[in-house]
Amino acid sequence: MNSEQVTLVGQVFESYVSEYHKNDILLILKESDEDAHYPVVVNAMTLFETNMEIGEYFNAFPNEVLTVFDSALRRSALTILQSLSQPEGASMKQNLHARISALCCPLIRHSVFIK
Repeated sequence: MNSEQVTLVGQVFESYVSEYHKNDILLILKESDEDAHYPVVVNAMTLFETNMEIGEYFNAFPNEVLTVFDSALRRSALTILQSLSQPEGASMKQNLHARISALCCPLIRHSVFIK
């Protein structure tokens, strides 16, 4: 993936999780274990409907796209944390991972299992 594609994928995913998974992220930020790994499960079809190019990039470059998703998820979490008026008990978690669910058969055949 080139830098423009990485930027697009990151921006779309960050916007998507901020809108559709804000509550999931808030719950994670309130967890006490700083070192645990926290998944955010994203429905593939809903995400890909948001931007069809994301689905194409995911199909062509699954490992690279998952890495971009994880980075975008961390950016979104940081933005959400900073927006809290009273972040008592909330803290940034470094081990956030995007998990993609509801992949259709053609995508499953050409993709890797999510980390």
